[in-house]
Amino acid sequence: MLIPLLRSGVLYMIWRRHIKQRALGIIATALFVLAVNLIHSEALAFFSATNKSTLAPFAFYFRWLAWLAAGVSYLWFVERKIAKTAKAQRNASGKKTQPQSKPEAEPIEQHDGFDGLRHNTPLRSRAEIMLERKKRDKPD
Repeated sequence: MLIPLLRSGVLYMIWRRHIKQRALGIIATALFVLAVNLIHSEALAFFSATNKSTLAPFAFYFRWLAWLAAGVSYLWFVERKIAKTAKAQRNASGKKTQPQSKPEAEPIEQHDGFDGLRHNTPLRSRAEIMLERKKRDKPD
C-alpha cells in the first residue's frame, strides 16, 4: 500500500506542505519536552535524596507548566509564522490575478425577441400590492 502512495507523490506533497514547514518547530518542541522530563526526574531524585518529599508536587507542577509552555511556544512561533506566510502568499497571488478595473460598458442591446419582456416594469410582491391597495382604500 505504501508503494502506490510513494508513486503518486502523496507522501512528498504531505512532506512539502505540512511537515517541512513545521519540522524545526517539532524538533525544538520535542527536545524541550525531553529536557523538561530530564529536569523533572533529576528534581525528584534530588528531593528523595534530601528527604524533602514535600517539594515533589512542585516538580510535577513545573513539568506540566513547562509542557504547556512548550505547546504554546510551538503554536506561537511556528504556526503563527506559517499563517503569516500563507496570508502574504494569498495577498500576493490575489494582486496578480485580479485584472485592472475597467469602466463598465453599457449592455449591448440584444434583438432576440425578448426585448419587450426585458424592458417591462419589475414585478411587484404581494406585500407591495396589499400596501398600495390599503393606500387607495384608506380615506383621507
